[in-house]
Amino acid sequence: MVVLVAAACVLTLIFGVWKPAIPPPPDGQVAQPIDWGPSQAKTESPALPELNVGAYVTNINNIDLLDDQFTIEMLLWTEWSGDPAANPSDQLMVLNGMYDGDIQRFERVSRENRLETTWSLYRVRSSVVKHWRLQRYPFDTQILHVNVGLENPLQPVNLGLTKENGFSINPGLLLSGWTLDQPSSYVSSISLMSDLGQPPEEGVVIRRQSTVSFDLPIQRRSLLFVAPDFLGYMLAVGLCCMSLLITHSRDDLILAAVVSAGGNYVFIAGNLPVTAMTGFIGNLQLIVFLGILYVVAADEMIDNQLTHYSQTISRILRVLLLPSYVGITILGIVLIIP
Repeated sequence: MVVLVAAACVLTLIFGVWKPAIPPPPDGQVAQPIDWGPSQAKTESPALPELNVGAYVTNINNIDLLDDQFTIEMLLWTEWSGDPAANPSDQLMVLNGMYDGDIQRFERVSRENRLETTWSLYRVRSSVVKHWRLQRYPFDTQILHVNVGLENPLQPVNLGLTKENGFSINPGLLLSGWTLDQPSSYVSSISLMSDLGQPPEEGVVIRRQSTVSFDLPIQRRSLLFVAPDFLGYMLAVGLCCMSLLITHSRDDLILAAVVSAGGNYVFIAGNLPVTAMTGFIGNLQLIVFLGILYVVAADEMIDNQLTHYSQTISRILRVLLLPSYVGITILGIVLIIP
């Protein structure tokens, strides 16, 4: 039996390895190479001269949360490795800035022709569009983003970063209520979802504009904003606690709690965009207003409903009402803190 199995394996291996011989081409015929059509390789265009960019931030102000903008001042320099007559540095601009003749400027203050490069220095001041993410307010971290590129989005350019100190900030720069983190810079691009009236190019689906991006993370000092921004909610919680202790003034204290919480809501709505209400602030408002309803409903049920059935149960629930309200409120706030 073993011999038969071994013989079967040997025959299977022989038939698997054996291939029939390929007949030679007839006399006088030579195998022709297959024509795969024209080569699909693209011819590379000559490399463009480098335009390296660096920036030094001198001032940041007007951080406007309602209008989605901030103002930045910086010194920007370029190093052009091509023909000085074709230097495109004067065409640079802040691409995500807003034009304002009184605020925006991008002016050259110095230029030097060095051995292999042309160095230019510009003083830049511009309002920059920034869509704030305030769902975690006042525990949020923002990134101040500045895009620099050529004014003509169709002009080819080889943008890069300077080798040393490509992006830095003034050590004396202070932002009230904010902490500055480590800045960063990188080469990026902006997608143009239109041909801008130009004939479509073969193989190009989306046109891109080369840019240099500068990012400066800033973190809010939360403790500086909690007390002034949420003082009304704190007062509302305190008034609810007092209404459970001072029963003869309960209605007045609850009304004062409602007015205090509502006033705090109006204050926040006037200082922050609507998107901020979808995060921590919205959840905090919900906890405060539901807490007021809990105090009113529980107190009413204990006084006017349970008293008719059992005085003992009514007294026990009244004693537990204040600790339960405080505990539920604190637990809810702890759970929503990002």
